[in-house]
Amino acid sequence: MPGLIPEPVLEQIRQSNDVVEVIGSYFPLKRAGANFRALCPFHKEKTPSFNVNPQKQIWHCFGCGTGGDVFTFVMKYENLDFMSAVRRLAERGGVKLEYEERAGEPARDQKESLLKLHDLAANFFHHNLMKEPNAAVAREYLKKRRITAEVAKKWRLGYSPGAWDGLIQHAAGKKFTTDLLAAGGLALERDRGDGFYDRFRGRLMFPICDEQGRAVGFSGRILTDEKDQPKYVNSPETPIFQKGRILFALDKARRAIIDEKYAIVCEGQVDTISCHEAGVENVVAPQGTALTEQHARILKRYAEEVVLMFDADAAGQNAIVRSAEPLWDAGLVIRVAVLPQGHDPDSFVKELGADALKLLLTKAPSFFVYLLDRLCQQHDPRSERGKVQIGRQMAEWLARIPTPILRATYAQQTAKRIDVGEDVLRKEVAKLTGGRRDRRTATEVDEQADGAAYIDAARPRGLPAEVMLLHVMLIDDRVLETAAERLDLAWLSESVASQTIQDVLRLYTSQQWNGPNALLNQPHSEGTSRLISELLLNSQVATKPEAIASDCLTTLEKQWNDKRSREIRKELERPGLSPQERNKLIGQQWELVHRNQKT
Repeated sequence: MPGLIPEPVLEQIRQSNDVVEVIGSYFPLKRAGANFRALCPFHKEKTPSFNVNPQKQIWHCFGCGTGGDVFTFVMKYENLDFMSAVRRLAERGGVKLEYEERAGEPARDQKESLLKLHDLAANFFHHNLMKEPNAAVAREYLKKRRITAEVAKKWRLGYSPGAWDGLIQHAAGKKFTTDLLAAGGLALERDRGDGFYDRFRGRLMFPICDEQGRAVGFSGRILTDEKDQPKYVNSPETPIFQKGRILFALDKARRAIIDEKYAIVCEGQVDTISCHEAGVENVVAPQGTALTEQHARILKRYAEEVVLMFDADAAGQNAIVRSAEPLWDAGLVIRVAVLPQGHDPDSFVKELGADALKLLLTKAPSFFVYLLDRLCQQHDPRSERGKVQIGRQMAEWLARIPTPILRATYAQQTAKRIDVGEDVLRKEVAKLTGGRRDRRTATEVDEQADGAAYIDAARPRGLPAEVMLLHVMLIDDRVLETAAERLDLAWLSESVASQTIQDVLRLYTSQQWNGPNALLNQPHSEGTSRLISELLLNSQVATKPEAIASDCLTTLEKQWNDKRSREIRKELERPGLSPQERNKLIGQQWELVHRNQKT
C-alpha cells in the first residue's frame, strides 16, 4: 500500500470536488429546499429519499441508511477502496497527490514514473498497430479473429515492432531511462555485453490496466509459428503490477458487474473482449495465472456470485476446479457456464451470437452440480472405487461451505447420486470442517489487513445517550471541551457511536479538529459514514447543545455505575473470596452509590 496522504491534501481534494457536482455527474439531482434529492442508487425505491447537502458537503439516504461524504460516495458507487477513491477525486479536482512515504516500500515517485512509462508504451504499441507498415501481420491476425479497428482502438491494442530496441529508443526520446524500463519489466539486460533490449518484440500487445484504467503491464501474443517461442509473454511482477491482484478488463467491467450482480471469469484477453463487444460486459480474466485469494476478494467487492466460463477442453475444465477454490473460500456463489466441445467463449459468441451466450449464462449450473456431474463422468458412481473417489472429493468441497443448511442439502444430493447413506458422507465432511473453518477465518483476517472495504454491520449503532452526545459534538464545538473534561471512555459501549466519539475527542485533543470534515478525511467503516451523515442531515436542530451534552454524560455515567454495581454483586457471590477481596469490593460498591447520588 502507498504512504499516507497528509490531512491538508485530503481537505484540498474535498474542497476541489463539490459533493453535489460529483454525485450529479452520475445521476440527476433535483433541488429540494436546502438539499438536493434523488432516487437512491443503492436500493430500489419509488419516492426519493437520497439527500445531498451542499453546505455540509454530505449525503444520506433515509431509506436504506447509507451516507457519508464525497469520498464515501465514490467508494460505494464505484466499489473502490479509500485510497482509490482519493486518487480518482484528486485527478478530477486537479490536485497533485502527496504521500508520507512508509519505510521499506518503493518510492511513490518511482510508481508514478512507471505509470507514465506504461502509458507511453501503450500509446507507442497502439500507434504501431494502427499506422505502421510493419504491423500488417498483427492487423491481419485481428481481421481473422474478427476484431475491428474500432474495437482495437477501444481496447488500446498494439503491436511491438520486431526491432531489439524499438521501445527503448522511443522512451529515450521522452527522457525515460533504460533502468526504469527494466524496473517496469519492459526491457531486459543483455546476457552478453552491456545494454538492454525490449522484452516485447513482434507481438500483438494487450495492455493490462488496473481498476482505474491505467496501464500497469502488458501481455504479448506471438504472431508467427516459431516453435521455440512462448505463445504469450507477460509483464513480470513490478512495483505497479502484481498478476495475482490484477484482473483484465475490470476497469471496464466493474459497473456492469455491480448492475448484473455477478461477474463472469474467462481465461484470456480475446475471450473477454469478444464477450464485451457482444454486449456481455461483466466479464474479466486473470492475467496469466489461476485465480488467487486476492482475485476472489476483489471480485467480492462488486458481487456475491461468479460464473466461470473457460474453454471446453480438458485444460479449461481442470482450470475451473482450481479457480473455484479461492472463490469458494471467499464465500462467493459459483456457477459454471459449460461450453460445447471445441469452443472457447470467443468462438462461441462469434459463431452462435450474443443471445446464445446470454442463454448459456442464464442456464449455467451451480459449481456443486457441475463438480458432481464431472466426478461422476470421471468415476463410475456404481462401483465401490467410484463411490469412494467421488465421496472423498465432494467431501473436500462440502467441508468448505460455511452454511450448515446448504452443506446438508448438497451432502444429501451427493449421497443420493452415489447411493450411500447421508450419515456416512456427513462423517467424512465432519473430519474436514474444522480445518476449513480455520482457513476461512484466516482469509477474512487477511482481507481486513489488505485494506479491503467492509461494512461494520456487526457493531451496534450505539446507546441513545451516545448517539445524542455525538450529534451535539458534531454540530457545536463548545460541547467538545465539556466532553473532553467529563467523559470517561469506560462509560462507552462497543458501538459505532462510541468509536466515533473517541475519534472526535482524539482529533480535538491533538488540535486537529476542524469540524466533521476532519473526521471524514480518513478511511472508516460504512457504519461510521452512515451515522455521521444521518446526524448531520437530521432536520431536528438542538437548541441547547451544551445542556444536552451534560444530560447525556450524566446518563452514560449512571448507566456505567449501575452496570459496574451489578458486576460487583456477582463477584461478591463468588465462593472462596478472602476478607480483603470482599472488603475491597464493598468499598467500590459504596463509592459507586455515592457517585450515583451526586449525578
